[in-house]
Amino acid sequence: MRKSIVIFLILVLVSCQKKETEPVAKPAEDFLETADLYSKVYYISPELNTEDCTTYSDGCDCCDGKILFLKNGTFISNFYCIPDESYNTGTFKIENKKLILDYSYKEAVYGPSKEDYSDEEESILRLDSVNCRKVSLEIIRCKNHYVFKSETDYYGEDKKTSFQLAINQYKRDGVWELLDIKE
Repeated sequence: MRKSIVIFLILVLVSCQKKETEPVAKPAEDFLETADLYSKVYYISPELNTEDCTTYSDGCDCCDGKILFLKNGTFISNFYCIPDESYNTGTFKIENKKLILDYSYKEAVYGPSKEDYSDEEESILRLDSVNCRKVSLEIIRCKNHYVFKSETDYYGEDKKTSFQLAINQYKRDGVWELLDIKE
């Protein structure tokens, strides 16, 4: 009897030990191709919800945006940072298990024409030039979703934004033409 109680206690203690669980977000082991991103919208933000694998912002300024992947290997992205909204374009590819974004030197900016703006000043769409930069994003899997990670941000598929509606908005706003985007 005493021996069975000891064995029972040992079994209880062993079964109650904390088990190591596999992380929800981990490097992608499977292969993602450039074409897998065509016609998709990704939301860019510093936070990742590992329950549903969505990216989100806690309301901070200058910390979220979106990127649309076009069928010809180009992208258009935008970031909002009061008082401006910046639009960039470039090319993308999957290489060595990384998503490589190669930004163009052109940037469309919607905002006040002067740095010392007032709230009453009318916003305009203008073309600026920026230093070209290449960004290499880690491809990770969060449950059954691909998520991309930079040093500061996560890029998660945006299920709320329609690809075609976003393109139509860029065209209506004049961004598409100003950045000379080809479909």
